[in-house]
Amino acid sequence: MTILLGLSAAVSAQRSQPAPACKADDQPCQAIDRLEVEWNMINELSDPEGKRRMLAYDSYHVGPSGRLYDKPADIAAAKLANERRSQYAEVRFFIAGKRIRVYGEVAVVTASGSSITTNGGCKSAGRPFRFVHVWEKREGIWYLAVDQVTAVEN
Repeated sequence: MTILLGLSAAVSAQRSQPAPACKADDQPCQAIDRLEVEWNMINELSDPEGKRRMLAYDSYHVGPSGRLYDKPADIAAAKLANERRSQYAEVRFFIAGKRIRVYGEVAVVTASGSSITTNGGCKSAGRPFRFVHVWEKREGIWYLAVDQVTAVEN
Protein backbone atom coordinates (compact mmCIF):
# COMPACT_ATOMS: atom_id res chain seq x y z
CA MET A 1 0.00 0.00 0.00
CA THR A 2 2.80 2.42 0.90
CA ILE A 3 4.54 1.73 -2.42
CA LEU A 4 1.33 2.43 -4.34
CA LEU A 5 0.77 5.71 -2.50
CA GLY A 6 4.38 6.76 -3.15
CA LEU A 7 4.09 5.86 -6.83
CA SER A 8 0.78 7.71 -7.10
CA ALA A 9 2.32 10.83 -5.52
CA ALA A 10 5.30 10.65 -7.88
CA VAL A 11 3.03 10.36 -10.94
CA SER A 12 0.86 13.26 -9.73
CA ALA A 13 3.94 15.42 -9.18
CA GLN A 14 5.24 14.53 -12.64
CA ARG A 15 1.93 15.48 -14.28
CA SER A 16 1.82 18.88 -12.59
CA GLN A 17 5.29 19.91 -13.75
CA PRO A 18 5.65 21.75 -17.06
CA ALA A 19 6.90 19.78 -20.03
CA PRO A 20 10.65 20.05 -20.51
CA ALA A 21 11.89 22.32 -23.25
CA CYS A 22 13.70 20.90 -26.23
CA LYS A 23 17.27 19.90 -25.45
CA ALA A 24 20.03 21.85 -27.18
CA ASP A 25 21.11 18.79 -29.19
CA ASP A 26 17.57 17.74 -30.17
CA GLN A 27 17.46 19.26 -33.66
CA PRO A 28 14.09 17.79 -34.75
CA CYS A 29 12.42 19.12 -31.58
CA GLN A 30 13.97 22.56 -32.08
CA ALA A 31 12.89 22.59 -35.74
CA ILE A 32 9.30 21.82 -34.73
CA ASP A 33 9.41 24.48 -32.01
CA ARG A 34 10.48 27.09 -34.62
CA LEU A 35 7.73 25.92 -36.98
CA GLU A 36 5.16 26.25 -34.18
CA VAL A 37 6.21 29.87 -33.60
CA GLU A 38 5.94 30.54 -37.34
CA TRP A 39 2.54 28.79 -37.52
CA ASN A 40 1.29 30.94 -34.63
CA MET A 41 2.36 34.09 -36.48
CA ILE A 42 0.69 32.91 -39.71
CA ASN A 43 -2.56 32.49 -37.79
CA GLU A 44 -2.23 35.88 -36.11
CA LEU A 45 -1.87 37.50 -39.54
CA SER A 46 -4.45 35.27 -41.29
CA ASP A 47 -1.72 34.66 -43.86
CA PRO A 48 -3.08 32.42 -46.66
CA GLU A 49 0.32 32.09 -48.38
CA GLY A 50 1.94 31.00 -45.14
CA LYS A 51 -0.74 28.34 -44.74
CA ARG A 52 -0.25 27.23 -48.34
CA ARG A 53 3.48 26.80 -47.67
CA MET A 54 3.28 25.03 -44.29
CA LEU A 55 0.25 22.75 -44.69
CA ALA A 56 0.63 19.27 -46.15
CA TYR A 57 -1.31 18.81 -49.39
CA ASP A 58 -3.63 16.35 -47.60
CA SER A 59 -3.80 18.23 -44.29
CA TYR A 60 -6.94 18.82 -42.33
CA HIS A 61 -7.97 21.13 -39.53
CA VAL A 62 -10.72 20.47 -37.01
CA GLY A 63 -11.93 23.75 -35.53
CA PRO A 64 -13.36 24.36 -32.05
CA SER A 65 -16.90 23.87 -33.37
CA GLY A 66 -15.96 20.49 -34.86
CA ARG A 67 -16.00 21.82 -38.42
CA LEU A 68 -13.52 20.06 -40.70
CA TYR A 69 -11.35 22.04 -43.12
CA ASP A 70 -9.06 20.62 -45.78
CA LYS A 71 -6.06 22.62 -47.01
CA PRO A 72 -7.96 24.64 -49.66
CA ALA A 73 -10.73 25.50 -47.15
CA ASP A 74 -8.18 26.47 -44.48
CA ILE A 75 -6.40 28.77 -46.93
CA ALA A 76 -9.70 30.28 -48.12
CA ALA A 77 -10.75 30.95 -44.50
CA ALA A 78 -7.44 32.73 -43.82
CA LYS A 79 -7.84 34.80 -46.98
CA LEU A 80 -11.39 35.82 -46.02
CA ALA A 81 -10.34 36.68 -42.45
CA ASN A 82 -7.46 38.75 -43.80
CA GLU A 83 -9.76 40.65 -46.18
CA ARG A 84 -12.35 41.34 -43.44
CA ARG A 85 -9.84 42.53 -40.87
CA SER A 86 -9.61 46.29 -40.53
CA GLN A 87 -6.21 47.91 -40.77
CA TYR A 88 -6.45 48.68 -37.05
CA ALA A 89 -7.16 45.12 -35.91
CA GLU A 90 -4.55 42.83 -34.43
CA VAL A 91 -4.87 39.29 -33.11
CA ARG A 92 -2.32 37.80 -30.71
CA PHE A 93 -2.22 34.17 -29.64
CA PHE A 94 -0.56 33.21 -26.37
CA ILE A 95 0.57 29.60 -26.14
CA ALA A 96 1.35 27.81 -22.86
CA GLY A 97 2.40 24.36 -21.79
CA LYS A 98 3.69 23.40 -25.21
CA ARG A 99 4.92 19.82 -25.36
CA ILE A 100 6.70 18.40 -28.39
CA ARG A 101 7.22 14.71 -29.00
CA VAL A 102 9.17 13.58 -32.06
CA TYR A 103 8.79 10.04 -33.39
CA GLY A 104 11.16 9.82 -36.35
CA GLU A 105 9.44 11.57 -39.27
CA VAL A 106 6.35 12.52 -37.21
CA ALA A 107 6.05 15.10 -34.43
CA VAL A 108 3.09 15.68 -32.11
CA VAL A 109 2.63 19.02 -30.36
CA THR A 110 0.12 19.68 -27.60
CA ALA A 111 -0.50 22.98 -25.83
CA SER A 112 -3.13 25.36 -24.57
CA GLY A 113 -3.66 28.94 -25.57
CA SER A 114 -5.67 32.11 -25.51
CA SER A 115 -6.09 35.09 -27.77
CA ILE A 116 -6.55 38.83 -27.52
CA THR A 117 -7.96 40.88 -30.37
CA THR A 118 -7.28 44.60 -30.44
CA ASN A 119 -9.41 46.69 -32.76
CA GLY A 120 -9.21 50.46 -32.71
CA GLY A 121 -7.68 50.36 -29.22
CA CYS A 122 -10.39 48.10 -27.75
CA LYS A 123 -9.19 44.71 -26.53
CA SER A 124 -11.26 41.57 -26.26
CA ALA A 125 -10.24 38.12 -25.10
CA GLY A 126 -11.13 35.04 -27.09
CA ARG A 127 -12.09 31.70 -25.57
CA PRO A 128 -9.23 29.62 -24.22
CA PHE A 129 -8.36 26.57 -26.29
CA ARG A 130 -6.19 23.47 -26.46
CA PHE A 131 -4.65 22.07 -29.60
CA VAL A 132 -2.92 19.08 -31.09
CA HIS A 133 -0.67 19.46 -34.12
CA VAL A 134 0.76 16.55 -36.07
CA TRP A 135 3.77 17.42 -38.22
CA GLU A 136 5.11 15.06 -40.89
CA LYS A 137 8.51 15.20 -42.52
CA ARG A 138 8.13 14.58 -46.24
CA GLU A 139 11.13 14.62 -48.57
CA GLY A 140 13.15 16.42 -45.88
CA ILE A 141 10.56 19.16 -45.18
CA TRP A 142 8.22 19.34 -42.16
CA TYR A 143 4.55 19.98 -42.99
CA LEU A 144 1.58 20.41 -40.69
CA ALA A 145 -0.70 17.45 -41.44
CA VAL A 146 -3.29 17.69 -38.66
CA ASP A 147 -4.41 20.74 -36.68
CA GLN A 148 -7.13 20.09 -34.10
CA VAL A 149 -8.34 22.89 -31.81
CA THR A 150 -10.75 22.45 -28.90
CA ALA A 151 -12.42 25.33 -27.08
CA VAL A 152 -12.09 25.18 -23.31
CA GLU A 153 -15.04 26.15 -21.15
CA ASN A 154 -14.27 28.66 -18.40
